[in-house]
Amino acid sequence: MIAYNPNYLDNTDIFTQNEIKLLEELNQKVSLEKFLNNKSYIDKFGLDFIHTSALIEGNTYDKLDTQALIEYGRTAGGKKYSDAKMILNLRDAYEIFITKDLKPSKQTLKDLHYILSAEMVADNKRAVPRDSEVIITGCNYIPLATKEKLEDELNYLLKTGDTIDNSFDKALYIHNNLAYLQYFTDCNKRTARLMLNVVLKNTLNMIYIPDEESVKEYLKSTVTYYETGNYTLFKKYFINSYKKVIEMIVEIEESRKHETSFRE
Repeated sequence: MIAYNPNYLDNTDIFTQNEIKLLEELNQKVSLEKFLNNKSYIDKFGLDFIHTSALIEGNTYDKLDTQALIEYGRTAGGKKYSDAKMILNLRDAYEIFITKDLKPSKQTLKDLHYILSAEMVADNKRAVPRDSEVIITGCNYIPLATKEKLEDELNYLLKTGDTIDNSFDKALYIHNNLAYLQYFTDCNKRTARLMLNVVLKNTLNMIYIPDEESVKEYLKSTVTYYETGNYTLFKKYFINSYKKVIEMIVEIEESRKHETSFRE
């Protein structure tokens, strides 16, 4: 088994210069402003974010079930109540993230966890450090077990994150290490994915939408980070997911231009 390694939190040199250049070029193709000013983008990619985030956590709702639940409040027959609640919590957290100017702070972290963990954990365990051990299925990593140490490490994590200048480095640092720390009793990765986006949105970068077809890559790269502290696999996953969404929006924009010119 592999014990928690505090040295992971000191590694802030994540993307190479070429990788940063690629991400910045992608970001220039679709501005955050364009995304936020287009309700159809917010709704479409919001559904993708919510559905895939739930899928990562083992949720059994497919995309059509998820859409019916979000839009009409219709639950899927034969599915667990907790699956529906997870999706509704993700919807609520996504709406807050989109409409509010959130900062990557401890308060934001706790506020998002409080929303995401509604009826998923006991009320007295929402937005507070866990006070018991946690076992991660399919992984040899053993997280910290004491509340005081978790608090110390979270403070160090956030303080170190504030020193990172590049937005993409900071976003991945925050995500991977929040997931690694397992500060809360549950809902850690869900909260970490939203915090990744808080960093990007706060610095006026296009947000990240997890790709449904790459769930296994997300899980594998996250576990690899837990066990090795190496960002390589997660960087590859992130760049591919980021590129896919950007290219999808560019394709939509090009299609609209073509339709306009076709009628002229």
